[in-house]
Amino acid sequence: MSHQNQHQEVAQKLIAAYEGQEPLAVYLKKYFAANKKHGSRDRKSISAFCYTHFRETTTQFPFEALISNEMDVPVFIASHKTQPLLFIRARPWQKENVIKKLQAANITFNELGENTLSFANTTSLQNILELNKEAVIQDLNSQALISLLKLVPTSLDKVIQVWDACAASGGKTILMFDCMDNIKMHVSDVRESILFNCENRLQEAGIRPASLQVIDLTQTFDIKEQFDFVFADVPCSGSGTWGRTPEQLKYFTEAQLNKYTKLQAQIVHNLLPTVKLNGHLLYVTCSVYEKENEQNVSAILASGKFKVVKQQYFIGYEQQADTMFGALLQKIAE
Repeated sequence: MSHQNQHQEVAQKLIAAYEGQEPLAVYLKKYFAANKKHGSRDRKSISAFCYTHFRETTTQFPFEALISNEMDVPVFIASHKTQPLLFIRARPWQKENVIKKLQAANITFNELGENTLSFANTTSLQNILELNKEAVIQDLNSQALISLLKLVPTSLDKVIQVWDACAASGGKTILMFDCMDNIKMHVSDVRESILFNCENRLQEAGIRPASLQVIDLTQTFDIKEQFDFVFADVPCSGSGTWGRTPEQLKYFTEAQLNKYTKLQAQIVHNLLPTVKLNGHLLYVTCSVYEKENEQNVSAILASGKFKVVKQQYFIGYEQQADTMFGALLQKIAE
């Protein structure tokens, strides 16, 4: 039996035993940790068979009727048959150095815009580039949020207080640091282990935030100060990224969607008072569902305290990238 056939047989057994109770990546990682016989190439091949299975066998997108009208739904759904690309953002003054290193290592890439490079999804860069210092692995449309960040007034004459309220791995914290002038960055997340990893990543990027805190945004908390700008990349279905996690096409449930929308409503309610008068809130998801996006923005506007500066979907399905939603709002009343 060829290696390919062996890998396919292993993948079929793994798929048969998988019930969607955890991300496929976690499930496979546990299997490989328990089965050291599989080398690096074996793991890549077996994983590829598993992901391809879900891309090719799932014929419907969960709750298609709930997808925002801003989307070209047939094109979006069809895009899940193709694996998204890997994207990086060269950090300020690093692009020339990054390209030299990639060329020296014979890495194939395409340049997209000013600082964005794209690669085949399986490209390994950790031994080629100083990640986070020279370049950040970041999807095309996470990078595109720069267009909204640049609408937030900043000045070299005045420090503005910025809170990345749901920082996760810190990729968008680095993005803000790189594209906004004279900011004092505060960082939080509900998960202590994630925040620890975020702090390490920020250190690699040469960024020292003013504060790092574990905060559960679903609970009321004391507001010691208000912020000029609050960035809220809230927990969501991730439906704009399911090209990378196609098992969700089969296993995502309405109960999960309702859980996320309830969570988002709680977070938004608790965040609104933390924004200064005339300050800004950037609400972000990687979801395509109207319930997680436009409806949450409508709820913010219903308070009478905010106005929309700009909101949009950042469409990725024609570029082998993720789809994001962002709404920049300004506080107009206390």
